[in-house]
Amino acid sequence: MKDTGKTLAVLAALFAVFTAAMFGLNTVTGPIIESNNSSEAYAPLFAVMPEAEDFQVLYMADGSVETALVDVPETVQAIYQETSGLGYALKMSTTKGYTGEAIELTFAVDAEGKISGIQLDAYPESKDFGAEYPGTFIGQDSTLADIQLVAGCTYSSVAFRDAVADGMAALIANSLMAEGVKSNDQLLLELVPTAHTGLVNDKGIAQYEELEGDGASILKILKAPNNSGFGYLVQEGDSALLAVTNASGSVKIVNVDGADVTADFAGVADTVKAHTEANISGNVDKDMQRMNMLMADAVITQIPVGDVFNSVTSAYKLEKDGAVYYGLVSRSYGYGNEVMGVYYVLDEAGAIVAIHVDELIFHAEYFSDYTLDPASYKDGFKGMTAGTWSDDVAQISGATMTSDAMRVATKDIFDAFETVKGGAQ
Repeated sequence: MKDTGKTLAVLAALFAVFTAAMFGLNTVTGPIIESNNSSEAYAPLFAVMPEAEDFQVLYMADGSVETALVDVPETVQAIYQETSGLGYALKMSTTKGYTGEAIELTFAVDAEGKISGIQLDAYPESKDFGAEYPGTFIGQDSTLADIQLVAGCTYSSVAFRDAVADGMAALIANSLMAEGVKSNDQLLLELVPTAHTGLVNDKGIAQYEELEGDGASILKILKAPNNSGFGYLVQEGDSALLAVTNASGSVKIVNVDGADVTADFAGVADTVKAHTEANISGNVDKDMQRMNMLMADAVITQIPVGDVFNSVTSAYKLEKDGAVYYGLVSRSYGYGNEVMGVYYVLDEAGAIVAIHVDELIFHAEYFSDYTLDPASYKDGFKGMTAGTWSDDVAQISGATMTSDAMRVATKDIFDAFETVKGGAQ
């Protein structure tokens, strides 16, 4: 019995020693473990702001930290303040790239509101915008004035740029930094997607080629690859203007506030119209052939597009058997932003009678998850009017960009129909 008591006493003593040792070990290693975890989480922050002393969390998208910040875009995953006053660091995630998977980045903004460091943390895109692209953001304020998109990688470079812009907007909305002042050129270029949708794709991303101006009042020329017209950045006296034209030579002029001032600048309108007429690439012969294919033996006459500034590049009046029809051609942007030619014939009531597409599926070898009967697909558009049209008609499972191009083309010809018909009377 004495031996048993002795054994229990020894075990109790050993347990006490072990417990004390573990407590001491935890006391020593606990802060180290916590520090290591913190260092791992903060590593991207120190990478973009290496001179930082430490960071305080201001916002976490998962709600794990209470915050007073408002109007934070969903792309913002976290906002940190550098504790010595150097500025802020932000972690971002966007799925608006080409693949739809998350592009992740971290960037730092200094006390003057300029980007002082930036790094790409995750890039799942199949098209690489290059290791140099993130570095072009260094030194930029919230206007991102000198940021150029990467040719051939438009979606991903736009997604990256817009994510940075979202982060800057969150800081501005919460008075953590001052907003940069945009130049007149920037303000005018931001108006392009609403002034002439033929110069951008359905996401509002610029597709135009930038050309030098005339060395006088025209500062920059924007050429649409689908031949739907041009855009012009113009300085007329003290007025900064955006002038847009379509393939028929119609002109619209807006100022930096987006107000239509066409009537006030007749000279500018004449200048840009003359340039468009001298430089637009016509497709009349090809269009006529397609219209004749859609309605054999019709008398076909080209008519003005009128004041239509979208993907519609030309219009025609077709007369057959005593009836009048209207042919409209849209050149929207399909897969890879390649131009898709879509031809429509509408009756006098505005209903689609016939439709033809030059090439419905670009690079079919890249599509494996779609099924499509082109003839039946095009027949699905017949009888549709502006009032009965639905985006679902254009939907092609597994071919989103083609669907988007058909949706844009159809919407644009319906938007243009009444103007075209009125101009043909």
